Amino acid sequence: MPEIIDIIETNEKAPALLPWQWLLIVCVGLALLIALIIFLKRQKSSTKKINNLQQALTALKEIQESSSTEKDINRLSIELSLLTRAYLQGRFSNNSIFQTHEEFIQDHEDLEKLPLPAREKLASYLSSLAEQKYAPNPHLASEKNKLIELTESLLKGIDSTIPKEL
Repeated sequence: MPEIIDIIETNEKAPALLPWQWLLIVCVGLALLIALIIFLKRQKSSTKKINNLQQALTALKEIQESSSTEKDINRLSIELSLLTRAYLQGRFSNNSIFQTHEEFIQDHEDLEKLPLPAREKLASYLSSLAEQKYAPNPHLASEKNKLIELTESLLKGIDSTIPKEL
């Protein structure tokens, strides 16, 4: 019968954690880091959207105050158009500020983010501003405040119709 050999005792200590345990700790740590990054990006983007609307409304108030002086309807239309496009650019991260209203209307990717009534209202609004910019109607000079109010309601309406995950 063969001789049984006992386990040899050594002075080395066993590792505190086995390799699979270290791997598990690293995976959990990475998952927590990714979750934190996603959370911070979502939180940052939601405050950015609020700032876009607030900035646009502040600029609109400045335009309204300066329009109390005799500003022609053409210049007002240009300022309102640029303001609206700057808001849309900040909201959708697109290049709408460099597009004509026809190009923007044909840019389906951003418009599809809006509900159909908001899309139609925006298209109508940009078309009427374009008419005022390129062929101003002198009879609308008395309706400057209505144009400013329409811009304000449009900006607030667009902001309220866009889903929060955009």
